[in-house]
Amino acid sequence: MQQRGLTLVELLVMLAIASILVTIALPGFQRLVHDGRSTAALNQLVGAVHFARHAAATHGRTVTLCPARDDTCLGRDQWHAGALVFVDLDRNGRREPEEPIVGRLPPMTTTGRVYWRSFRNRIYLQFEPRGYTAWQNGNFLYCPTDGNPRHARMIILNAQGRTRVARDRNGDGIVEDASGRPVVCPV
Repeated sequence: MQQRGLTLVELLVMLAIASILVTIALPGFQRLVHDGRSTAALNQLVGAVHFARHAAATHGRTVTLCPARDDTCLGRDQWHAGALVFVDLDRNGRREPEEPIVGRLPPMTTTGRVYWRSFRNRIYLQFEPRGYTAWQNGNFLYCPTDGNPRHARMIILNAQGRTRVARDRNGDGIVEDASGRPVVCPV
């Protein structure tokens, strides 16, 4: 009768090789997961910015994009909780009951925070009927919960309402802002 199977030595060698391969592959896989989360967060934001810009042109009115939960605009740096796009009839950056909601951005499915910084230091982003911002060129910065700038991503917005993704121009693994400085996640 012929026996089939592995000896204990063969099994231990195979387990050692498998554990070495997993140890080598795990950091690359973790980076892939972090990059996927960052990309998903950026895509959500770019979509919301483009939608708000389009809504302003379509409605022929000023449209505001603000961090929000339900129908209420929130304070600074609450973009991860969701966002609201509404026709801002009085142009004050706060939604009044008579101002129609034209879109919502659900809370982010990724862990991390989003920071909005702009000229004129507004919590919200407004678009005029021509599709331009209300002199609010700035940037959205996505930072993972661990604050690692290697996984941070940035969208840069010009006054004409056009977006671009910040790139790592010097090859150090950290994207640079519009001025060429590496991004830093707030603590």
